Amino acid sequence: MSRIKKDFKLLAAFSILLFLASCDANRVFEKNIDIAKELWDYDDVKKFEVDIQDTSIRYNIGVNVRHSFQFEWRNVYVQIGTTLPDGKKLKKRVNLLLSEPDGKWYGKCFGDNCFLHIPIQSNFIFPIKGKYTFTIKQDMRQNPLKFMKFVGLRIEKSSEVKTSEN
Repeated sequence: MSRIKKDFKLLAAFSILLFLASCDANRVFEKNIDIAKELWDYDDVKKFEVDIQDTSIRYNIGVNVRHSFQFEWRNVYVQIGTTLPDGKKLKKRVNLLLSEPDGKWYGKCFGDNCFLHIPIQSNFIFPIKGKYTFTIKQDMRQNPLKFMKFVGLRIEKSSEVKTSEN
């Protein structure tokens, strides 16, 4: 292979990596945690620690879910806990919709996997700097919840600008 072809391939690969990295420039935090044997038990609480140092901007917070086509519900209820850096604790029950009423899955589905990102809080302002701990716990009647593959948390910078009026 000629030197020009090698250089071109290297430049193309670098350009693709740079493009992919720039597409996600607003991401502050993202982590997905596998669910063992695709059986999500009440006691299997997923924990995410996030260091927030910029309280001058707004953030979007969402939950990532990967499930099997065999998942029998069109939604998942979860308990989302938040511990602020000062120790204050908050808890909220959230309904994560996974499909339309006719059963068509939301998100991207390939093979036996469906992945979707579900926004749960838009334009949020973290009140204080420091380490926040988020927990996600399944809150359905069925225990364990079958055919859930992973759950995750994503925090990204919002495009909305914080003003003194907000």
